Amino acid sequence: MKPYSMFSRIASFVISSAIALLCISFTSDSENVYSTEAEPDFAALCDEIVMYVNEAREANGLQPLYAVPVLNCAGQVRSEESVVLFSHDRPDGTFFNTILDEFNISYGNAAENIAAGSSTPEETFNQWKNSPNHWGSIINPTYTHMGVGVVYDPDTKYRWYWEQIFITSTIGDMPDQYLPERNPIIPSGYGDINGDGIVNCFDMIMLRKKLCDSVILNDLQLECADCVQDGVITSADARALHKYILGVYDTLPFTI
Repeated sequence: MKPYSMFSRIASFVISSAIALLCISFTSDSENVYSTEAEPDFAALCDEIVMYVNEAREANGLQPLYAVPVLNCAGQVRSEESVVLFSHDRPDGTFFNTILDEFNISYGNAAENIAAGSSTPEETFNQWKNSPNHWGSIINPTYTHMGVGVVYDPDTKYRWYWEQIFITSTIGDMPDQYLPERNPIIPSGYGDINGDGIVNCFDMIMLRKKLCDSVILNDLQLECADCVQDGVITSADARALHKYILGVYDTLPFTI
């Protein structure tokens, strides 16, 4: 086997009930020199990877993947292990998915993308985007959640090591799941679901989309959409918002 001559490299591994697929590919990249004067926010870098993934999924008509703290922790362990062994095999000889068992994560299908050599989320995401198998995991419609890890080690060959873990959750929503946003919507108060500072029919449209599960609201939006303050978003909130817009109710939230 010829020695590796490219600086950046990526690998993808998928586990499902029907198929196991392994692919390793290589891309060229200029050397990235890390500056210790401004240490990056690694959590923010991981969230940016999730945003790139969800933007790609939206462009392909797919639902976004929720980031989950426990999956991020698992991804961080795997990125640290990639420094030691850049492979879908872990240093202990098991496959990557055993990390999910260690964190007691319930899943059906799972996939892993790893990459090394690029110093930014955009460059790393483009590595995966330009590889069919990695891209296949990113736009797989069966996955529901993901975790990301990143390590910078200046004393190693590739310096930057990135990890994506995709899963299909078998429990539905996972604890503390969240959707990173580039420009988060910040409502001004109850009823202002679209965050434009005005409560009108556009907020009603967004609320009805939420009730049809065609839009995902952030935590602040959900709080402001709870127009009857019962802790859930239902048609009762839509009726209260409608009556407020018509002037039947003077204030929101409306409580009996």
